[in-house]
Amino acid sequence: MVINNKKKYKHLSLAVLLLTVVSNLIAQPAPTIYTKWEPGFTHSLQHTHDMALPAWGPYSTKFNGISHVPAKNDGIRFDVVVQPSLYFRNVIPLASTQRESGYHPWDASADLSYFVYRFQLEWKDQVYCDVSFSKIDENSRLIRAAYVNNTARTRSMALNIFSSIMYPYQKRMGIVRPNDTHFYKASDYINFTDSIKAFNYNLVYDGQLRGQIKDENAASKTAIVTGKNPGEQLSYQFINNRQLQEGVILLRYRSVDKANAKISFRLHHQTAQNIVLPYSKEYTLAEVAVKDLPTGNFDLTLKTLSKNKIALDGFILLKQDEIEIIKFQEEHINRIPQEIESGVNNSAVFKYDDIDEYYGILWSDSLADRRALFDDNPDKALAHFNHLVKKEHRSSDKSRIGGNNSGYFENIFSAPINVAPGQQVNRYAYIVSGRSEKEVIDRIRTLSFAEREVENIYHKQQAISDRWETNKAGEPYIFSQQLMAATTLTNVNYPTFAGNQYLKHTTPGKRWSAFYTWDAGFIGLGYSKLNAGRALESLNAYTMDTNEQSAFLEHGTPLPVQAYLFNELWNDTQNNEYLTYFYPRLKRYYDYLNGAESSSTRKLKSNLIQTWDIFYNSGGWDDYSPQVYMHRHKLARSTAATVNTAHQIRFAKLLKMAAIHLGYRQDVKNYDEDIQLYSKALQEWSWDESSGYFGYVQHNDDGEPTGILQHDSGVNFNMGLDGVSPLVAGICTPEQQKRLIEHMFNKDKLWTDQGITAIDQSAPYYNKDGYWNGRVWMPHQWFIWKTMLDLNEPEKAIQIAQTALDVWKRETEATYNCWENFSVETGNGGGWHQFGALSSPVLNWFNSLYRPGNVTHGFNVWTLAQKFYPENNGFEGQFRLFADHGEHSSSLLFCLNDAYDYQATLNGKSVPLNKVLDGLYTIKIVMEKKHSKIFNLEIKPQ
Repeated sequence: MVINNKKKYKHLSLAVLLLTVVSNLIAQPAPTIYTKWEPGFTHSLQHTHDMALPAWGPYSTKFNGISHVPAKNDGIRFDVVVQPSLYFRNVIPLASTQRESGYHPWDASADLSYFVYRFQLEWKDQVYCDVSFSKIDENSRLIRAAYVNNTARTRSMALNIFSSIMYPYQKRMGIVRPNDTHFYKASDYINFTDSIKAFNYNLVYDGQLRGQIKDENAASKTAIVTGKNPGEQLSYQFINNRQLQEGVILLRYRSVDKANAKISFRLHHQTAQNIVLPYSKEYTLAEVAVKDLPTGNFDLTLKTLSKNKIALDGFILLKQDEIEIIKFQEEHINRIPQEIESGVNNSAVFKYDDIDEYYGILWSDSLADRRALFDDNPDKALAHFNHLVKKEHRSSDKSRIGGNNSGYFENIFSAPINVAPGQQVNRYAYIVSGRSEKEVIDRIRTLSFAEREVENIYHKQQAISDRWETNKAGEPYIFSQQLMAATTLTNVNYPTFAGNQYLKHTTPGKRWSAFYTWDAGFIGLGYSKLNAGRALESLNAYTMDTNEQSAFLEHGTPLPVQAYLFNELWNDTQNNEYLTYFYPRLKRYYDYLNGAESSSTRKLKSNLIQTWDIFYNSGGWDDYSPQVYMHRHKLARSTAATVNTAHQIRFAKLLKMAAIHLGYRQDVKNYDEDIQLYSKALQEWSWDESSGYFGYVQHNDDGEPTGILQHDSGVNFNMGLDGVSPLVAGICTPEQQKRLIEHMFNKDKLWTDQGITAIDQSAPYYNKDGYWNGRVWMPHQWFIWKTMLDLNEPEKAIQIAQTALDVWKRETEATYNCWENFSVETGNGGGWHQFGALSSPVLNWFNSLYRPGNVTHGFNVWTLAQKFYPENNGFEGQFRLFADHGEHSSSLLFCLNDAYDYQATLNGKSVPLNKVLDGLYTIKIVMEKKHSKIFNLEIKPQ
């Protein structure tokens, strides 16, 4: 029997909110990971991919400001938008995260207890406002708007503070049901197995559950699609806490395919029932009678019997006579809060229907107007002149600004704020959250706008963010690094959704609210030089335990940058608990790319890896010439890029070093076999002697290699970063190595004044107007930089790093923007203007060259122990050197206190210490034996 609830109900019952199940109240890592990794610190990383950041932070995906994540963690967010502007002027757009709008991330602490944005009101620094957010306690923040006038004329300013509730959906389905019944979401299954395992069976995109889709017509807001193949099986656990002997299970579903679906329905250990689910475009209910119900927990198993897909929303167990009560209906979303009288001047206390917490705002300007905006975009309000000017006669009541009625913002409007030439004028506000109105009101009453008090709060938090201890030579780079750090640390969004849970998550830039696998690896590498805890949670977000469905969190290019982050954090910490926790997660990542689980990466008989099934982009370089050509001509199935196999080799080598340290002998043996297999494949099929690059390898229908992909002109189509990637793997012959290095540092080929470009400039397919082709990006240069140390070429490593730092400094200081890429022709920055991610290597390079207390080496060196002297004027360390082949050698960079000169010993014997500049030294290591060798280094002041 099928019950159809499509019709509209004239008499709507009271709205019933969905029950928040325990699984949605997710854990997050302990904030202590930001300060010190005490024993047991990995426990809080388990069963979560969230961040340890506080509830208050820069999480909005729409407008710049500060947001609060309620404890319920159901994707709803409270936003506070702070917008300074010139008074009587509508030339200043609202600070949108989706376009350039006049503000710049300026400074931030790693735990986001303090962050600040600079709003350029008259370019450049003629008139500006620094808006900062400072922690008072876990529930309270100080907003400080500091207006500065560097012109010769007095300026009149304004300040708007908007607040609103933000939902992760546009509509919501509610359920009318008996109070003691429960709606079981289809996504809360115990297990989902398929009779046919596709390549993504163990790599569900965006970290979703198997079969999961977002669906605002579902009461659970997501649905599980099943029926792609007969034999798919879903298992659930229900609770019969009403001690029913018999009853009905209602199944809410809609058809995906235009046909009836057939499933088997088995309760506990009973005989399965076969059920037909008639075609229904909209969600409907199927009724299944059940009897002999056990008391307490019992299992339900569904199995598809046909190849017709349905979307499952959920289930309800109830009595037969209760079916009439059940109604699924769209609920009204109330964005207008209840305002609560606080008894405190210049304050407002709010309670939203869909947030358990109460919020309070207290502002310093007693003459500020209060307004209510009935629109989903306050930017439109500021585009109207009459909304920029205060009312002639101030009212004690809120004034109304009409709009599209699709949203609602509370608004505090303060103007004029007159600032004389050379003067700074501050305005303040507090924002507070609490579990009750009393808690919020009591807290508001304790807050003061006394100058000393508010400035002490601000300066205390500002001091925490001051991380730039550097040698004198590095001082000119501090400002550009500060902007990069602020951008990277504040590029955090909420909500993102993975593993059936809402999360806070880093993003390359706030225009993107999704996950990005290879970008996140570089974000983590940058974090490793700002705060190890931020890097740790980034690695945890993208790697998976063995009991999770996906091998790793996949979105976009599957280049395993997390492997390099894993290695970097070990080298920085030598923490064995960290290594033991993450090694199996990284091994699972590696195994999937190696063809394990459901992976399709090993289909070709050449033994070259393919990742086209996972994503169209092999190395993150969207318009990389051979990649574009290959897809345009539908050659992906028969073509292998070089870069994926090259990085799989290096992945194996990094894990091999960890496995040796952990004593996993069989893993070491397996890695050695893979390294040999992949190295042989690249050398046999991918090397192109005529061009001196490795190439894309084509295959016939049987998967056998047939040759290298060539451009119409007859030259190798892979004269670029992909073609040099085997250097990173460490598998090149001395002759190949020499030719590839010549390509990279030749100004007629890959080298430019801005660094290494993606495509050889002499290639017929080089395009100076491309996105990657014809521009310089940082990420692959980071791989090459580390590789130059492996190859005992520290001068070239420093050339890469120093060039990048100079380019970054020039373009960041000129625009205050943190760019994605740089034009080969002009050097101008391009792409998104508040970009972290792939530009994060500048943080690593700055630390290596200019911040005392840093040692840098290539991928072939495994750190066993290291310690800098208290004043960074000396070093002791023990390392293991792994040879690729040939001479057993490598280089290390040391950044030490520049007030001293130094001498070094290697295994107790004096070794040359090459001074690059004050505080920066290189050491070349050459070992006699051609197998793994431990060496001890000591550096002392002379």
